[in-house]
Amino acid sequence: MSNYSITSSSCINKASKTTLKAPFGWIGGKSRLARDIVTLMPNHTSYIEVFGGALSVFYAKEKSKIEIINDINSELINLHRVIKSNPQSLAIELNSMLKSREIFEDIKFKRVKPKNNIQKAAFYFYLISLSFGSKKEHFAMCKKNRSAKNIYRDFNAYSKRLKHAVIENLSYEKLIKEHDYKDALFYLDPPYAGTESYYKTGFNINNHKNLADILKKISGKFMLSYNDCEVVRDLYKNFNIKELKTTYSLNANSKNRTTSELLIMNF
Repeated sequence: MSNYSITSSSCINKASKTTLKAPFGWIGGKSRLARDIVTLMPNHTSYIEVFGGALSVFYAKEKSKIEIINDINSELINLHRVIKSNPQSLAIELNSMLKSREIFEDIKFKRVKPKNNIQKAAFYFYLISLSFGSKKEHFAMCKKNRSAKNIYRDFNAYSKRLKHAVIENLSYEKLIKEHDYKDALFYLDPPYAGTESYYKTGFNINNHKNLADILKKISGKFMLSYNDCEVVRDLYKNFNIKELKTTYSLNANSKNRTTSELLIMNF
């Protein structure tokens, strides 16, 4: 087992020449680390992103022969599917929405109901984009000019990138079982140990242990992102562990802090 720190300057750039930044933020998203993760990817035929989130790593990598993206959150998956199939309709829907605390709370507390999947995706995108930390809890303003954050996007490039990807809405157990074979590469970014309450779907210590047990037995390769803590290091003590430095902010008024995250691999 190796255990050392890397930064973007120490990596050879293997990221996509047409790399895209994820179209929205996400709790624990990998926008700052995506390119570092991509540089370490081994050769593979099939790429499977198990806990999709905003797909920062997917959008930063070159296309694989087979690509499968997944998340257990059905509202999130609906958003990805609409971005793939109806990018212009989604943009039109968002362009028709004013940015206001009142509308944010009407959507959050379900005082308005979406008429179809496109509007459902627009509502979900609205909550993610106009809340601090993408938590969908409180209406957020930009720090610099105290105006509402931008929700208007052109989704066509994202739709094109998603064109040949299969979008699943499965549990991690079922997804891994269905797509595990020798030339598969799984990228996993599960809820971090101790932060499970931030996520809509429950993920407790038993889930963390179960995931570790599954990954120890797979035929394919995996890359697993986690927070640096004793529980995680113990679960994966026999694997290749690398430390990646990143910055984050606890809340709207706090300064950015530097922390270490773990990238765990079975190769």
